[in-house]
Amino acid sequence: MIVVICTGSMAHSARFYWRRLGESRRLVNCVSSGRFPFLPRTLEMKKLWELPESLQRKLVEARLCKHGTLIGEMSSPHSSIYTFDLGANASPRYVVAKGIQVEETMSDEERRKYFARALYEVNNAYAVFHHPLVHRFFDVDIILGVPFLLSRKRDATLRDVIAEGPVLLPEALSIAVQMAHSLSYCAQKGIVCHQDLKPENVFIDFINEHFSVPAEYPLACRVHLADFELANAYLVLRHPYGSRPYMAPEQYCNLHANTLPDFSRADVFAVGVILFEMLTGGVHPIGERTSLIWPRPAEGQSRKWLREDPWKQWLKSGAQTSTGDKSVDPETLLIIQDCLEVDSAMRPSKQALEVRLLERLRTVHKDTYDTLVLTLEYFDNISNESEELGWPYYAERLESLNKAFSDRDPP
Repeated sequence: MIVVICTGSMAHSARFYWRRLGESRRLVNCVSSGRFPFLPRTLEMKKLWELPESLQRKLVEARLCKHGTLIGEMSSPHSSIYTFDLGANASPRYVVAKGIQVEETMSDEERRKYFARALYEVNNAYAVFHHPLVHRFFDVDIILGVPFLLSRKRDATLRDVIAEGPVLLPEALSIAVQMAHSLSYCAQKGIVCHQDLKPENVFIDFINEHFSVPAEYPLACRVHLADFELANAYLVLRHPYGSRPYMAPEQYCNLHANTLPDFSRADVFAVGVILFEMLTGGVHPIGERTSLIWPRPAEGQSRKWLREDPWKQWLKSGAQTSTGDKSVDPETLLIIQDCLEVDSAMRPSKQALEVRLLERLRTVHKDTYDTLVLTLEYFDNISNESEELGWPYYAERLESLNKAFSDRDPP
């Protein structure tokens, strides 16, 4: 993000503004109402990306103060992520605000594409937000021309869980089942292909930290499928790609041809890769530890993994699993290998994959199987009830967001 240096009267105005911010609580009410009438005239007509980073942060903090104290900020290639803390007695305690990262040096066309990408993601997420296995935004906001998407902060990502070492087989199977179940639900709602399924986009809540369950409770993790920025992009945007370690062969195809390939089982391929990583503590079927080679190679690692050639070569050779690690349960390995079939027609469907994973789980750990089946039925009932009731508040907020950026076509 570009930092704009304040000089002269603008710098004086900024200092004056922040002195007032520290002195007067009434500013919170002004910002929360969506207006910034107290901004100096040199700043009040600015867009958020035209202001210094420190000023951006304070404006976001003031506007979203009802969600707690701002305790963290980080950036991704397209977003600025702000974390708020409501305190130890609140549930949920942490809220994440995802703002679209726009730089002053961008052209109007580049900004338009960034905003369109945000709308595409939030509308995709809205189509499937009723299910408890899908991570959802609970509110949207616009701060000085920038859309912000608000959601609850989860305990971890699946990447964090994998980094702790190999996941026990019953838990790995239960996580994979939840992924397959959520993908099937999304498909029923029109999201044929998530297209960027990877451990970073699978959020995890640790059940014993949110519910009073006995020590021997068989389920440890609850899955929340997240990040629908590329969902159905192959169809809507003619963009087939995802993240290379998890891309199925069909995601390398030329979508300008007359006939589109079947993408309905591309996510099944990704589930196979992720399940292998869970059982090996982060080793990709290609034989390398994923976190050391992607998305940025660790020191001493080859930069070849940044190119698509080695990944395509692995696929051309049949997407074989490495044989160096013998810790993977043989029966589960067969399921993984079926998921990694190069011919998508040979892979199980999402529903068939869920059935096979459940069958294996029942054999491995009956208590986990029984608990998971009941949990999935409970979640499905919640989803059905939620769909019937609707969520008028969020629907209105989303409609306002879409209207505000209605002139921005998809990228």
